Amino acid sequence: MDEEQQIMPEPVQEPAPEKKPDTTQAVITGVSPLVSLLFGSSVGVNIIAPLICWLIWKNENPLVDRLGKNVLNAQISWTIYTLVCLLLCMVLIGIPLLIIVVIAWLVLSIINAVKVANGDYDYVMPLSIKFLK
Repeated sequence: MDEEQQIMPEPVQEPAPEKKPDTTQAVITGVSPLVSLLFGSSVGVNIIAPLICWLIWKNENPLVDRLGKNVLNAQISWTIYTLVCLLLCMVLIGIPLLIIVVIAWLVLSIINAVKVANGDYDYVMPLSIKFLK
Protein backbone atom coordinates (compact mmCIF):
# COMPACT_ATOMS: atom_id res chain seq x y z
CA MET A 1 0.00 0.00 0.00
CA ASP A 2 1.14 3.46 -0.78
CA GLU A 3 1.43 5.96 1.98
CA GLU A 4 -0.23 8.49 -0.27
CA GLN A 5 -3.32 6.36 -0.55
CA GLN A 6 -5.95 7.71 1.78
CA ILE A 7 -8.49 5.61 3.52
CA MET A 8 -11.91 6.96 2.73
CA PRO A 9 -14.34 6.71 5.60
CA GLU A 10 -17.64 5.06 4.82
CA PRO A 11 -20.50 7.51 4.47
CA VAL A 12 -22.56 7.79 7.60
CA GLN A 13 -26.13 6.77 7.10
CA GLU A 14 -28.56 9.00 8.86
CA PRO A 15 -31.49 7.29 10.48
CA ALA A 16 -34.67 7.46 8.48
CA PRO A 17 -37.08 10.02 9.83
CA GLU A 18 -40.02 8.56 11.68
CA LYS A 19 -43.03 8.23 9.47
CA LYS A 20 -45.80 10.30 10.95
CA PRO A 21 -49.38 9.20 10.43
CA ASP A 22 -51.33 11.19 7.90
CA THR A 23 -53.12 13.85 9.93
CA THR A 24 -55.27 14.92 6.99
CA GLN A 25 -57.31 11.75 7.26
CA ALA A 26 -57.72 12.30 11.00
CA VAL A 27 -58.91 15.88 10.49
CA ILE A 28 -61.43 14.77 7.85
CA THR A 29 -62.72 12.11 10.23
CA GLY A 30 -63.01 14.63 13.07
CA VAL A 31 -64.83 17.23 10.98
CA SER A 32 -67.08 14.77 9.17
CA PRO A 33 -70.03 14.87 11.64
CA LEU A 34 -70.55 18.52 10.76
CA VAL A 35 -71.02 17.45 7.14
CA SER A 36 -74.43 16.14 8.20
CA LEU A 37 -75.59 19.76 8.40
CA LEU A 38 -75.22 19.93 4.62
CA PHE A 39 -77.49 16.91 4.17
CA GLY A 40 -80.49 18.05 6.16
CA SER A 41 -79.14 17.06 9.56
CA SER A 42 -81.69 14.30 10.10
CA VAL A 43 -81.22 12.00 13.06
CA GLY A 44 -78.47 9.46 12.45
CA VAL A 45 -76.86 11.16 9.43
CA ASN A 46 -74.14 12.48 11.72
CA ILE A 47 -72.94 8.88 12.18
CA ILE A 48 -72.57 8.00 8.49
CA ALA A 49 -69.67 10.28 7.48
CA PRO A 50 -67.33 9.41 10.40
CA LEU A 51 -68.26 5.74 10.02
CA ILE A 52 -67.24 5.77 6.35
CA CYS A 53 -63.97 7.58 7.14
CA TRP A 54 -63.19 5.19 9.99
CA LEU A 55 -63.95 2.05 7.96
CA ILE A 56 -61.82 3.20 5.03
CA TRP A 57 -58.75 4.45 6.94
CA LYS A 58 -58.67 2.57 10.26
CA ASN A 59 -56.34 -0.20 9.06
CA GLU A 60 -53.79 2.06 7.40
CA ASN A 61 -53.73 4.90 9.92
CA PRO A 62 -53.76 4.16 13.68
CA LEU A 63 -54.52 7.81 14.38
CA VAL A 64 -57.78 7.57 12.40
CA ASP A 65 -58.61 4.33 14.20
CA ARG A 66 -58.27 5.96 17.63
CA LEU A 67 -59.96 9.23 16.66
CA GLY A 68 -62.69 7.53 14.65
CA LYS A 69 -63.76 5.47 17.65
CA ASN A 70 -64.00 8.62 19.79
CA VAL A 71 -66.00 10.46 17.13
CA LEU A 72 -68.32 7.53 16.48
CA ASN A 73 -68.94 6.99 20.20
CA ALA A 74 -69.85 10.66 20.58
CA GLN A 75 -72.11 10.76 17.54
CA ILE A 76 -73.94 7.55 18.50
CA SER A 77 -74.43 8.92 22.01
CA TRP A 78 -75.79 12.25 20.79
CA THR A 79 -78.10 10.48 18.33
CA ILE A 80 -79.54 8.46 21.21
CA TYR A 81 -80.05 11.66 23.25
CA THR A 82 -81.83 13.24 20.29
CA LEU A 83 -84.11 10.22 19.81
CA VAL A 84 -85.04 10.26 23.50
CA CYS A 85 -85.89 13.95 23.25
CA LEU A 86 -88.01 13.29 20.18
CA LEU A 87 -89.95 10.66 22.11
CA LEU A 88 -90.38 13.09 25.01
CA CYS A 89 -91.85 15.65 22.63
CA MET A 90 -95.14 13.76 23.04
CA VAL A 91 -95.31 15.03 26.61
CA LEU A 92 -94.03 18.51 25.67
CA ILE A 93 -90.95 18.37 27.91
CA GLY A 94 -88.98 17.04 24.96
CA ILE A 95 -89.27 20.25 22.94
CA PRO A 96 -86.97 22.38 25.13
CA LEU A 97 -84.74 19.37 25.76
CA LEU A 98 -84.45 18.75 22.02
CA ILE A 99 -83.43 22.35 21.42
CA ILE A 100 -80.79 22.10 24.17
CA VAL A 101 -79.46 18.77 22.84
CA VAL A 102 -79.20 20.02 19.25
CA ILE A 103 -77.43 23.22 20.28
CA ALA A 104 -75.09 21.29 22.62
CA TRP A 105 -74.30 18.78 19.84
CA LEU A 106 -73.52 21.58 17.40
CA VAL A 107 -71.28 23.46 19.84
CA LEU A 108 -69.45 20.34 21.03
CA SER A 109 -68.99 19.06 17.46
CA ILE A 110 -67.42 22.37 16.47
CA ILE A 111 -65.15 22.25 19.55
CA ASN A 112 -64.19 18.68 18.63
CA ALA A 113 -63.40 19.68 15.03
CA VAL A 114 -61.24 22.60 16.18
CA LYS A 115 -59.35 20.43 18.68
CA VAL A 116 -58.68 17.79 16.02
CA ALA A 117 -57.55 20.45 13.54
CA ASN A 118 -55.13 21.73 16.20
CA GLY A 119 -53.69 18.26 16.77
CA ASP A 120 -55.55 17.12 19.92
CA TYR A 121 -56.52 13.66 18.70
CA ASP A 122 -57.37 12.26 22.13
CA TYR A 123 -60.21 14.69 22.88
CA VAL A 124 -63.44 12.95 23.85
CA MET A 125 -66.69 14.86 23.58
CA PRO A 126 -68.54 15.22 26.89
CA LEU A 127 -71.41 12.80 27.60
CA SER A 128 -70.01 10.21 25.17
CA ILE A 129 -70.84 6.59 25.86
CA LYS A 130 -68.07 4.12 24.96
CA PHE A 131 -69.63 1.78 22.42
CA LEU A 132 -66.39 1.14 20.50
CA LYS A 133 -63.23 0.48 22.49
